[in-house]
Amino acid sequence: MAGTADPWLGRVVAGRYQVTGKLGQGGMGTVYEAEQLGLERYVALKVLHPHVAKTPGATLRFQREAWLMARLKHPGAVHVFDHGTDGEDLYLAMERVFGLPLDAVLDTQGPLEVKAAVELAAQVLEVLDAAHALGMVHRDLKPSNVMLVGERSAPKVKVLDFGLAALVHDEKQERLTGSGQVLGTPAYMSPEHCRGEPLDGRADLYSMGCLLHELLVGRPPFGDSPAVEVMSGHLYRPPPPVRQLVPERDIPQEVETLVLACLDKERARRPASARELAARLREALAPPPPTRGEGKKQERTQPPPTAPTSPPTELLAKPVALIEPGGPANPHGIGTALSVAGYRVVPVGEHDSLEGMFALVVVPRSDQAQEEALTLASTLATRPHAPPVLLCGSGEDFSLMSRAVASGVYDYVPLPMDPTDLARKVSRALRSRR
Repeated sequence: MAGTADPWLGRVVAGRYQVTGKLGQGGMGTVYEAEQLGLERYVALKVLHPHVAKTPGATLRFQREAWLMARLKHPGAVHVFDHGTDGEDLYLAMERVFGLPLDAVLDTQGPLEVKAAVELAAQVLEVLDAAHALGMVHRDLKPSNVMLVGERSAPKVKVLDFGLAALVHDEKQERLTGSGQVLGTPAYMSPEHCRGEPLDGRADLYSMGCLLHELLVGRPPFGDSPAVEVMSGHLYRPPPPVRQLVPERDIPQEVETLVLACLDKERARRPASARELAARLREALAPPPPTRGEGKKQERTQPPPTAPTSPPTELLAKPVALIEPGGPANPHGIGTALSVAGYRVVPVGEHDSLEGMFALVVVPRSDQAQEEALTLASTLATRPHAPPVLLCGSGEDFSLMSRAVASGVYDYVPLPMDPTDLARKVSRALRSRR
């Protein structure tokens, strides 16, 4: 059965942005990749969901996002180029960020090394410090809103989605969330956010405590579902100490102290600012200064340093096989998404050996080839010692989904593909082999 094509794909918005692909989808809108005609540059185009635009205050929140982000000048914040309307649709043109969402990293690798976790947290705090200086509160800090860019050995962060951000000191600001409505992600919300109270930068520091807890332990302090139970934890239960949860990780006491300080129920007892917290986190991992004469003694006794050797990145990445019945066409960007998520993509044929593969992704070349792809995926899944098989197919064809799972396929990836969803499902497939 042919799937319903996304009507935005190929559309020219406002006469200057041609949509080339889908990057992701959230509660307020969908983010597409688009080429800015004339300038030949790619942008991220955020489009408000039509049904969301009809809710009270949603349109104002969306328009305000452009204004807020344009004021925030920091290399770790996404830059806004343009915003406007195209017919009844609202759009926001932003910097196209090429990188890996932090939640996909956690799904693939699990908790980070302590030094890496602290450094990423400190970089996020530097962006928050710049935002707080403008009177802005992010209000939805979480792993999926942090993108890692640059070299994998020394990544930099980009903090995404200030769509829920609020101005702290604007007394004339209309209450855009509506009466009694609380917006945010429960697993990372401060107690005052859960109660619907006015927020300041210390609410973001609480969310930072939840995020750093997840980077070190692998999960936020009170889990992520159900929402009522999670919010009850934020309001009433003491946060679990990270060193007690993962004693084998040798997390410094001062790092744990700072995480717990961020998670204090009383905002007045949290760190005074994002800048202070970033500095204290880095100091917690700094080596102690040498005692008098110790430095010269070490110079005399230590051999000359040698350059560290490490295997190439491609040898560390887990191999994932990719097969497209009838030959490669790559119409969906699956291979690119897997590579960005940190996997080594190995194109294979239907008769090739799958030995050493950690997972296999089967992609139909077209809607008309979906049945063929299902047959092949089902056959490959029954091979002795076969890796978990994931089948890509129409997000509208529920019959295909159910038949795929019933035939032994490990998981189903709806098309058009959401890169984060693909990374999560491949990560689960890899974990199933342990």
